[in-house]
Formats: sequence, C-alpha cells, structure tokens
Amino acid sequence: MDNEMTSIEGYEVYKRDGKSVQSEESKDKIKKLIYVGKARNNQLETVIEEQNIVVLARMLNEFNITELFREDLRAINNIDYLVLDLSAFVNSSKNDEILKNLDKLRWNFEFRIILICSGFRKGNEILSQCFYMGIYNLVTASTDTQMYDQLKICFSNKGMTYAQASQFRIDILGKSTSNNSVIKTEFQKIKQDVTIGVLGVTRHIGVTTWAINLLHFFNELPNVKACLIEANNHNDIVNLTDVNEINKMGIEHFPSIGEVRANGMEMFYDLSKIGDITSQNYDFYIYDFGVTSELSDSELASFLNKDIKFIILGSCLWEYKYISETFEKIRISNEQDRLYFVYNFVKREDQKEIKSQMGNFNVYFNEYQPEPFELKSKSYLEEVLRRYLSNSYFEEQKPKNKFNFKKLFKK
Repeated sequence: MDNEMTSIEGYEVYKRDGKSVQSEESKDKIKKLIYVGKARNNQLETVIEEQNIVVLARMLNEFNITELFREDLRAINNIDYLVLDLSAFVNSSKNDEILKNLDKLRWNFEFRIILICSGFRKGNEILSQCFYMGIYNLVTASTDTQMYDQLKICFSNKGMTYAQASQFRIDILGKSTSNNSVIKTEFQKIKQDVTIGVLGVTRHIGVTTWAINLLHFFNELPNVKACLIEANNHNDIVNLTDVNEINKMGIEHFPSIGEVRANGMEMFYDLSKIGDITSQNYDFYIYDFGVTSELSDSELASFLNKDIKFIILGSCLWEYKYISETFEKIRISNEQDRLYFVYNFVKREDQKEIKSQMGNFNVYFNEYQPEPFELKSKSYLEEVLRRYLSNSYFEEQKPKNKFNFKKLFKK
C-alpha cells in the first residue's frame, strides 16, 4: 500500500489508502510517532524510514509547551514515540515550565519520550532533571553523524538505558539546605581548542588509563567539552564496543563517526574521521599516542606539536632503558615548555629522589589507579592546567555546632 501525506490544521499526517493510520486494524503492529520541532530533522527522518515508523503528526514551529499540550496535543494516547526537539520551546517556555510538562507526560502516558537537546552539555539543568524524573532518551548530538547514532539507540528495543543517561546526573546542584550551604565555582575555559599529547616510554605503563583519567577530569567540569582520540594501533578504545556497561556506567557506540562514550566521556578510535571530530569544536583534544618506539617520524612530530605534552613513565630498573630511548628520540630539553613527566607505580618514599634526579623538568606522580574510569590525581591536574582553566573547586560549608550550656550542666 502507498502512503500519502495530508495536512490537518497545518500539520502533516500520514494516511494509507485514504484511511487514517490510527483506524487501521493492524495499528498495533505499526510503530507510530509524533514529532514536535523547530524544523525537520534529517537524521530523525532517516531513522524513521529505516524502521518503518509511521509519523502521525509532524509539528514544525516554535511553541509554548503548555499551550501546545493544552490545545494542539490533547489526545496523544495512540502513539509509541513522542519526539520533542527542545529548540522548539526554549525561546517561548521557561525551564521550569518545560520540566513540569515533561513530568506530566511521563506520569500520564506509556509512550517513549525522546528529547532532542542538540549541543546541550553535561551540567545542564534540564538534562539532569529529566534524568531524575526517569526520561533517559536524551539526544545531545551536535553533528549529523552523532545525531543519527544517538537516535538509533533511542529507537532500539530498550532505548537509552539508565546507565547511559547517568552521565547527565548532577550530584551537586548548588542549592542551599537548612543544614549546609554549598558554594559552587566552576572551571571556565581560557583558551579554545587546546591539544594534548600523551605518550608512554614503554608498553603497559598506563598511558591509556591515564589519558582516560584526564578525560574524566575534564568531563567533571560543566563548562568544558573534551574528547580522547586513540592515535595508536592498540585498539583499547574500539574494544570497548564489545561491552554495554562498565562499573554501572553505560557504554554507547556510534560507529558512523567511530566513537565510544562512557558516562558522557567521548572517545574516538577512527583517525580517518579526524575532520568530523575536530568540527565538533571541543575545548580539549587528548591524543593517546601509545608508545615511543611505535611512533613514525610524522607521528612524533605530531606529538611534539601539541599544546601540552605528557610522557608517562615508571621507575623500575628495566624501564630506564626506555626512558633513555625516549629522551634520545624526542631530543628532550629541560627548557621545553608545557612538557610534563608523569610517573606511575612509584612509592612515596622514592618520589623525592626521583624528582631530584629529573632536575628542572616538570615531574608529577600518579595516585594508585587500578580502575581507568575512577578519577585520580585531580590536584596536580588542576595545577598543570591552570593556564587554561580557572575557578576549580566545589566547597561545602557546614555551620559550626553552637556550644550548648544546658547540655553541659544537665544532670
């Protein structure tokens, strides 16, 4: 049967053989959708076509969300998906109003709510409140390829999971309570498009673990957007596509751009997509170059051209050979700016001696980190990145207990 497009009150509605899809006997076998947005979303249209979903209404304009559901979408029981692009509401509805209406939808209807919040970042209040009210299908893509991949997840059997959406959770909302007052200050980016190279003197020294830790550090900052790029042939990042969850963190895979996302941390494994990656305007690009001995001349030059360079090394006797080879290959000078040596697996009592041996180099020591996705070594990262970021702390002030004289003299 052929579909034909008609219009009802200015909105596009599908019919088949002149009959409304809603009245067909086979309606239970057909997935149905209503889309509200500012304009047509080409990636959404592609996913709809691929999955044979019928669009009952496509409403394209700017709307006040309260008036929309009171007047234009009063009866929306007979659908499977309601797709809302928040760009249709943000100029005419306050955040509280948007959240209030979404909460009503969540409680009163059984269909899946999919929110398109293009370009929204972790730390956004709407995203966090949607997560807490149980709306997990949140599309924040800023490029076409990411939009397509994220929508595919939203329209899958399970949709986005709790673990995948938990990246938008905000544990500290900066609100005062009767017991304590939270003072919130955030990092502000000072320089745009900072490139960071990470290189290990030998295998199994913890390069990728540390690169992920650095990404985790940036990911904790609401105003900062960073990504990790696997610039080696170890395939550590691409191997994450084989799992759905790590330590209760959801793993998302976006194959069209070669991306793996864990708890909001964006990691890329396909260097041929570098143009698509850099077009997303990240504040920080972290390149995992792997091991010194595996670098070609062009890769070595790329590492040395990065704004910030980290070399990961250790203090075991057999590792000194690789440290020496790295110094020779890179021709390191102790006058090089923005070059940092990060030691793994060093006892605290040995750190002073090692720092003395390294002379004027910038030397830091990692905290013990058996788990790659657990944030460590935050204090020295704040120190190193100070020239690029400012205002780095969350403080919680609790009122001091008042001295109770009655309790003192109570019999």
